[in-house]
Amino acid sequence: MSSVVSFKAPEDMIEDLDKSVEEGNFTSRGELLRSLVRNIENKKLSKKARKDIEESRDQEGKPLDDL
Repeated sequence: MSSVVSFKAPEDMIEDLDKSVEEGNFTSRGELLRSLVRNIENKKLSKKARKDIEESRDQEGKPLDDL
């Protein structure tokens, strides 16, 4: 399922979006914006993954032979 999102942006920002689409980097403004949102979400996941790894290093556990 998808939803329509609308927003206002300065004209120069829209021109930059359009330039990127015209250069063939994306097929549409929508594709470009979805890519930006995915990048933001991936960064959040990466931060969480790093935090989880750090926390796991601090945990004390039993050697595998003892399990």
